[in-house]
Amino acid sequence: MRSVSRSGLPAGQLQPWHHQVEWISSILGSEQSVAALDGIDIVYHLASSTYPSSSNLNMSFDLASNTQATLNILDAAVRLPIKRFVFISSGGTVYGIPQENPIKENHATNPICSYGIHKLAIEKYLYLYEHLHGLKSVILRVSNIYGEAQDCSKPLGAVAHFTHHALHGEPIEIWGDGTTTRDYIHVEDVVRALILAADYEGTHPLFNIGSGHGLSLNGLVDLIKQYATKPVAISYKPSRAFDVRENVLDIQNAWEHLSWKPIYRLDDCLRRIMQQ
Repeated sequence: MRSVSRSGLPAGQLQPWHHQVEWISSILGSEQSVAALDGIDIVYHLASSTYPSSSNLNMSFDLASNTQATLNILDAAVRLPIKRFVFISSGGTVYGIPQENPIKENHATNPICSYGIHKLAIEKYLYLYEHLHGLKSVILRVSNIYGEAQDCSKPLGAVAHFTHHALHGEPIEIWGDGTTTRDYIHVEDVVRALILAADYEGTHPLFNIGSGHGLSLNGLVDLIKQYATKPVAISYKPSRAFDVRENVLDIQNAWEHLSWKPIYRLDDCLRRIMQQ
């Protein structure tokens, strides 16, 4: 199987295994990205041109660059054909304002941002393409991913941004009063779920992938303070309309059907980051 990915790492930072991978940088759904699928067995779709915070600003662009672009990929996957399609959806936005926490996969889906709508639309198209063309797919609704090498240049990732500001002596910006609660999952745990999804042959193709536990933004700051070597300042900003008050995922199905559960602890990661 030939691997195609889009790397954001400078050449000097590539790990040894990166040299065994063919890296092709292209726009999702473009002729180049579609042509790159030839000879591929499994497609992992992790790309998005927007973020929850930006998707409502230009919904037409969000639709065209994500949903329509993915349809181009799906058409190519059927034509080639591709054996398996694994899609990273959003456990944080597809449910909208939850009626209960932790949230099960059968919870109502009423996104309050265009980002969540395009993720949900792609999920529905995957079901349709399996029904019409037999394209096997697995959908992972992932919570808030964190990790030691997370890119701070993008407007997402509370762990990355909070630790970056704390390490540089800058105020941590919190939108709202800090009681907003999220489910955080380490990138290595997500990778294990992706690998397991490639071989999954069951009849339950939709899984929440998270820690199963919630932590408020204030609680995250308190953890960072435990490992910080300098004072940590906080700057509270007005709350945002697209932010859900609380979002914690129920991960029981992933354990029962995918034999997956999280291993990494947030506090261990924070200690490594803050004491580097």
